[in-house]
Amino acid sequence: MSNSTALHTPEISVPVNKKLLGVGLLLTLFLQLGVLGTEYLSSTWPLKYGEPVLLKTEPIDPRSLFRGNYVRLNYGISRVDASLAVDPFRKHQTVYVTLKQEGKYHVAERLLHEPPEQGPVIRGRIRWASDQFYSIDYGIEAFFMPKGKAIAAQNAVREKEAWAQVYLLDSGKAAIADLICEGGCQRE
Repeated sequence: MSNSTALHTPEISVPVNKKLLGVGLLLTLFLQLGVLGTEYLSSTWPLKYGEPVLLKTEPIDPRSLFRGNYVRLNYGISRVDASLAVDPFRKHQTVYVTLKQEGKYHVAERLLHEPPEQGPVIRGRIRWASDQFYSIDYGIEAFFMPKGKAIAAQNAVREKEAWAQVYLLDSGKAAIADLICEGGCQRE
C-alpha cells in the first residue's frame, strides 16, 4: 500500500457553441469598427459639409507628447462679453455662439442655450463665467503640424496677425482646416 494520495481534479466540460462564439467575435469586431468610424467621421464631417468662417487667433505655445507639435490657439471669440448672453450661463454648460462677419473675421453676436434655426453658429463649453464675460472652449484650440512647421507657425502667429479657417456644421460642430498668417504660416 502506498501512502501517497493522488489528487484527482474533476474535469469540467463546458460545451462551446462555435457558431455563437463566431457571432460574438464578429459583433465585437463590428462594434469596434463602428466606434472608430464614428470618431473619424465626427472630426472630418465639418471639413466636408460645413460652412467656412475665419476666426482671429491669439497664440499659446504647447506640445503634446502623444500627438506631436502643435500650435495652441485662442480666438477672439474665446472670451465673450456676458451682455451677449440671452440667459446667464454656468461653468461647463454647452453654449451656442452665433457669429456675424465684421471685416474678414467672424465675431460673436449672441450666446444661446439652444442652436438657432439658421446662420453660422459654433458650439462650445463655458470654461469660466463671471458677470462681465465668459471664457469658452470650442474644441479647436490645437492645430497639429510637423515639428519644424509648428514651431515656425507658432513664431509667426506671435509676431503677425493670424486667423484660422474653420468649418462649421449646422449643429455648431467645428473643425480647423488651415492656419493662416500674414506673410505665411500655412502648412503644406
